[in-house]
Amino acid sequence: MFGQRVSIFVRERVAMMKLRDTYDLLDPESQAVLGQAKDEPASWAKWLRLLVRKTMLPTTLNVYSGSNPQPVLSIRKHPGFLRTKLAVSDGQGQTLAHLRSKLFSLGGALMILDPSGQEIGQLKGDWKGWDYSATLHGQPIGIVTKKWAGVLKEVFTNADQYLVKSERPEQLPLLLGLALAVDLVYKERQG
Repeated sequence: MFGQRVSIFVRERVAMMKLRDTYDLLDPESQAVLGQAKDEPASWAKWLRLLVRKTMLPTTLNVYSGSNPQPVLSIRKHPGFLRTKLAVSDGQGQTLAHLRSKLFSLGGALMILDPSGQEIGQLKGDWKGWDYSATLHGQPIGIVTKKWAGVLKEVFTNADQYLVKSERPEQLPLLLGLALAVDLVYKERQG
């Protein structure tokens, strides 16, 4: 799914009273489906979403390529109240990054941490939370841009669309994980 690709378009599916989120991953130019990302919480957490904000509950978001039943990328979100911790792993279970939301930020920000907990980069949003830029070891690695979906979709749903664009192909999996983490932490509303 990733190969030499440097960009992916992420489109969240619209559904009424959804307990799980699904995202289509598309080629930005041809709009061909490359894969899906599926929110797969534990069943107790899925049903608890009817009572508690889903941003406060744990979940795992798995990215699948085509019809392959094994995830090629996983984002594990731990329960959080003021600050949320996440981990992005590849298909073999190797951790690409640990993430932690910043306590105070205007447009949303995630710190990228090494295994010892030291900050090595960040994904930071602009004041309106539509455009995010990612850095790793002080160097830019890419951008995540929220795309306008139209008045009706923006007002009546919480389904978002993002263009994820990396500087180099090997950085795209991490950047896609960061984009999905932003949606999990900052953009999801109740049900």
